[in-house]
Amino acid sequence: MNAWSNWCSARGISQPIELFPYEQLDKLLSKFYGEVKKVNGADYEPESLRVMQAAIDRYLRDKDYGESIISSRQFHQSMKTLNAKAARLRQQGMGKRPNKAEALNQSEEELLWQNGSLGNHSPVALTNANFKCLSEQMGLRGRQDHYDAYVEDFILRKHDDGSESIVFNENPTKTRSGGLRVAKRTTKQVMWSTDGGPRDPVKLFRLWLSKRPQPMRNQGPLYLTIIQRPKNDDVWYTEVRMGQNTIGKIMPRMTSSLESSTAEKLTNHSTRKTVVQKLKSAGQPRYKIKEITGHASEASLNDYDAISEEERRELSHIISGYSASASRTTTSVPSIISSSTAPRPTEHDTSIVPVQVRQ
Repeated sequence: MNAWSNWCSARGISQPIELFPYEQLDKLLSKFYGEVKKVNGADYEPESLRVMQAAIDRYLRDKDYGESIISSRQFHQSMKTLNAKAARLRQQGMGKRPNKAEALNQSEEELLWQNGSLGNHSPVALTNANFKCLSEQMGLRGRQDHYDAYVEDFILRKHDDGSESIVFNENPTKTRSGGLRVAKRTTKQVMWSTDGGPRDPVKLFRLWLSKRPQPMRNQGPLYLTIIQRPKNDDVWYTEVRMGQNTIGKIMPRMTSSLESSTAEKLTNHSTRKTVVQKLKSAGQPRYKIKEITGHASEASLNDYDAISEEERRELSHIISGYSASASRTTTSVPSIISSSTAPRPTEHDTSIVPVQVRQ
């Protein structure tokens, strides 16, 4: 609604949008769609215009406006204007999302472990590894979710079979929040131990906490500022909270060593796309993937339907009549998620060890 509010303010329009009659609002929206631009004067992407329209429609629906600006014939002219503008922008090459985040492929992920960008040997590598694990397995999204997380939000569980798991007590985020109707996942976010090796996600998380200053090992913001040259091996982090901007640069800095054509498009959001591709490649249904990623609905996964490079390779080989056995498989799922071998315990064989519950 910010774009609408700013556009109205610039034209001296102060009347609340929900008070306009249908015909007058249709004309006003038509003018808005045709004129609205970014602060720097550039056009919005066609998808951004659609999002604006949906936001206005949602606002009006909450105000019991009576008609939808998207589906009602009362708003035929404004819809026509919006569609025409979107078509014109696409003809100009917009809407192709050239800079959208890419997912990490298997070889890129392995290279990050091999070159030391991920690991347990340094404060930077350990933070990177935990950022990746929490993004993929707990569904933490972007810098804000990571910044808002506290040690007290995580509970360590030890199981009778010797395995361990970390449970995330999720707090509502901005896209799933709302008074008495908070949309939560139907299952708890849980990260399971694997083989106890250097890539075991639970082992990495426990090591991460153990490298914090003693008073903050069981409490406080999850992300602390890194000590670049630790004086001893016991403490790798200060008591100062890591800033949002620093968290926002974790993925770009981590992947800066990669030389692939997609390296510049690897952002914090890439971890989200990576886990979707891993689970899709493993044949997991959408309703399960949604529980991991935290998407509000299965339809939200539509944006992740683009096939991976390996899948495209396999399809190309099929078209060429190339032997399927010689083509790379697309069903293997590398790294943390695929390596988990710990069986899911029954309700009678778990002992819960809380780190500390935040009040």
